Amino acid sequence: MNEEELISYLYPPGKEQENDCYSDKEGNLITTDTIAEGTHFRLDWSRPEDLANKLVEVNVSDIAAANGTPQKAFFNFGLSPSCNRKEFLEPFIDSFKKALSSYEIELCGGDTYRTQELNLTLTLLGKSTSPVDRKGGKPGDNVYLSGHIGASLLGYKILEGAHISLSPEVKKIALDRHLRPKSRLNLSRSLYSKNRIHAGMDLTDGLKQDVFKLARSSGVRIELDLDKLPFENGVKEAIGIEGVLISGEELELLFLSPEELPTSWEGISIRKIGNVFSLEEGESPHVRYSYEGKFYSPKESGFRHF
Repeated sequence: MNEEELISYLYPPGKEQENDCYSDKEGNLITTDTIAEGTHFRLDWSRPEDLANKLVEVNVSDIAAANGTPQKAFFNFGLSPSCNRKEFLEPFIDSFKKALSSYEIELCGGDTYRTQELNLTLTLLGKSTSPVDRKGGKPGDNVYLSGHIGASLLGYKILEGAHISLSPEVKKIALDRHLRPKSRLNLSRSLYSKNRIHAGMDLTDGLKQDVFKLARSSGVRIELDLDKLPFENGVKEAIGIEGVLISGEELELLFLSPEELPTSWEGISIRKIGNVFSLEEGESPHVRYSYEGKFYSPKESGFRHF
């Protein structure tokens, strides 16, 4: 059973939760994310302060994609024997508190427990006056992507020991994106409040998987032009177009809007990468790709949690 099948099986038929954030009619938002040793990070790569920041950022990113503001947090700390020491705990706790404070998030509770491998779970409660989810995409919408992608996978490959010729600047960008990703909360607050955004999410499982989630939830066909994908110089050359498509935990905003948006918003790139179409008779929601002027069928499936 894969991840999608398991999640679907947990819910009554027709009641599946498709969004990263739960939202109610009052605009209350709830999201939770876990990062686990061996699945999302390795302790020989990540400093304690990096893990604390990443835990906060991946959760804030869900709130940002939902056009919300994070307010309260609950933290479950599964502490392994190797991390139950002053050298790990002091920098972790200090960075965790600073990260929450930077977003004015109040820590309200949680749990601590022993585990063989480090497990970190954060639940955030937030608020939005006009929540955005994956379901509102309409034919005629444009597909937009903030920032750049591919760097997280490149950072992972560098840490794995791959011999890739890169400039120091690109290497730093890649390592920072993989180890120390940042949410686009400030961007979403500004951009979403001034434009019509029909649907959106943050990029966590790679563009290939996530854009399909948008198409499926909105009941549409999405066509992407891979020649328009935004990436730093040297990234595509290092990991190929397939690598760019499957690179996860980028925390960029992927969203659908009927408007023609500028190519930059408050200094951050906004790239139009595709269009949304209605389904033809007998069609199921899906994504079509073009690359170098031709139809393209991606081969890699991307990251799976199990």
